[in-house]
Amino acid sequence: MHILIFGGNGRTGRLVIAAALENGHTATALVRDPSSLPARKGLTIKQGTPLNRTDIAASLSTPTGAALPDAVIITLNAPRASDSPFAAPIAPPRMMADAAANVAAAVRERAGADGAALPRVVTLSAFGVADSAPNLSWPFRLVLRRTNMVHQFADHDLVDAETKARKDVPYVLVRPAMLAEGPAAAVKVWGDQGEGAPCFGKVTRASVARFLVEVAESETGEWVGRTPVITN
Repeated sequence: MHILIFGGNGRTGRLVIAAALENGHTATALVRDPSSLPARKGLTIKQGTPLNRTDIAASLSTPTGAALPDAVIITLNAPRASDSPFAAPIAPPRMMADAAANVAAAVRERAGADGAALPRVVTLSAFGVADSAPNLSWPFRLVLRRTNMVHQFADHDLVDAETKARKDVPYVLVRPAMLAEGPAAAVKVWGDQGEGAPCFGKVTRASVARFLVEVAESETGEWVGRTPVITN
């Protein structure tokens, strides 16, 4: 299958590309700076931004000339002033929400023009977004909603609400717990709202990347319309 990836030059996005290629798929990554990604067999790198629908439209064709990719994976993260999760945001308030809306609109337009089925759109969200927030421990809720992280999570909330409102686009919003470094390992799914998830649960980025690709690959569509919370 062919997977279109947005956010492919980020820490998780790079691992998504690696996981997709290792599973025998081809991929296209739309990035602002093509030099930020190394060339790899099976990877097509396009220059552009998901905030521009023309750039998205130019990235939709697969290497074989098919009209649409088989799946779309979005791993965007709103930029901050530094790598610290508590750093001040430097992105517009709706950066992730606008990007997700643009991707959905471009995919819908192309599918309509070609009479093709809409590809599955798998988006990296977070545990603590929308209706999963009550299942976080209260210290984490304070951190996410009373520090600069509130800006990131407010944008995630918008992505969640607006994605669910697009009834025609098959979506999956994956909600990992606290991200950690380390190798890929088996993940545990704690439902769609994270009920019973451990207070200090973590999941490695490599595990998240592999799960995102597995969700995109799934032939049963078991995850479509869902928001799985995951930990290792």
